[in-house]
Amino acid sequence: MTPVRQLKVASFFAGIGGFDLGLERAGMEVVFQCEINAFSQRVLKSRWPNVKLHGDISTLQPRGIPRADVWTGGFPCQDVSLANQGKRKGLKGERSGLFYAFAELVEERRPSWIILENVPGLLNSHGGEDFRTILNRLDELGYGV
Repeated sequence: MTPVRQLKVASFFAGIGGFDLGLERAGMEVVFQCEINAFSQRVLKSRWPNVKLHGDISTLQPRGIPRADVWTGGFPCQDVSLANQGKRKGLKGERSGLFYAFAELVEERRPSWIILENVPGLLNSHGGEDFRTILNRLDELGYGV
């Protein structure tokens, strides 16, 4: 039997590593993490001390990301969350708008798979336009949704 190659994972907006831990337990190898929060960085470094960690996605250069088959990301939800009524800036917001930085990196590096997550409020942010924008951008990049 031919051995199966272990899939490699790059984790963006990694938080404390929920995606990372789950995919690692599924047999994948985490090779890169990007997380700006200092507390979360300490958690990641404690659990994955040998994995390359970058802080701010907006300063990340595509060549700084190791080859990975699967890219995960839970881009910030504050600007699309229903909990932020009256202040929902959507993808035009400083935080949730970081989706675009992620999409630019995807366009440059073209991972085989992308796993994204966010809050239910994304579905109706700006009348659903923000969600359509994300779906359209992923489609433009060649990723089925």
